[in-house]
Amino acid sequence: MTAGTPRFRSSLVRTLALTASLAIAVLALTFGPPGANAFAATQDLTQCNGELGGGGRELDCTIDIVNTLNLTTGTETSTATTKVCSGPNQAAICGDAVTTSYNLLTKSVDQCNGSVNGGGSTLTCKVTVVNNIIGAPANSGTTGATVNQCNYAGTGGGTAPTLNCDPNPASVSGATITQCNYSVNGGGAPDRVTCTVGPSTVSALLPVTVNQCNDSANGGGSLVTCSVALTNNITTAAGSTTPIPVKNVLHDSKTDGFGLAAGHDAGNLGGTAFLGAGVLILLAAGLLAASAATRKADARR
Repeated sequence: MTAGTPRFRSSLVRTLALTASLAIAVLALTFGPPGANAFAATQDLTQCNGELGGGGRELDCTIDIVNTLNLTTGTETSTATTKVCSGPNQAAICGDAVTTSYNLLTKSVDQCNGSVNGGGSTLTCKVTVVNNIIGAPANSGTTGATVNQCNYAGTGGGTAPTLNCDPNPASVSGATITQCNYSVNGGGAPDRVTCTVGPSTVSALLPVTVNQCNDSANGGGSLVTCSVALTNNITTAAGSTTPIPVKNVLHDSKTDGFGLAAGHDAGNLGGTAFLGAGVLILLAAGLLAASAATRKADARR
């Protein structure tokens, strides 16, 4: 055996190990179960923020959202219907309702913040969210939405009571719903801050936050009416006790790992299968080349 043979074989072993590790890593990313990146992208909605300052204005804004998350097929959509009325107080002009569909889930709503400041204005804002979750684990459930509202609002004199908020007090940090804080200050009529949260739930599978009517309608003589309702309709997968895998961001849109989505055959695997096959071919070629090199080295002894 020549002096260079041990060093050659040591280098060969390292090369083979590196090749195998790279192949395993690529295959894991291609075909492995979904991770934290599944459904990471979301559609955030904003409406009627920072509008109609100067006093004596009216702003009425509505957002109705329907989210659909299908964990069985790995698909997600949302539909938002919006409408805005604005103009002089008691003479606002309303636009048409507009419905927009997205291929993303809507998980954040930011509405009517920093608007109609200056006094003598009316602000009315409403958000409703319905989440339809399909194919959820059998043990999936919901919890009550947390609320942070009507804090540091309705101050500066005027006729009491100034607040008509439900729930009240409500000051949970990082709450699901945050509304009507630091608003309608400067005096005015009784119950000038009417902010409510209807029966609302939260699902860990599809969390949604709402931030509205904060830092608005200050200056005295204004009225604010804002409301939120969050509903989760969950359909569980039969016999499921653990989360059903959803589409990994590296997967083909019609596949999930090695399996197929319902209604698709093997001919639709697409680029994912070709990528995995290519990696296997490269690995096999590397092993054959390494084997040939080893035989040549042995022949020189």
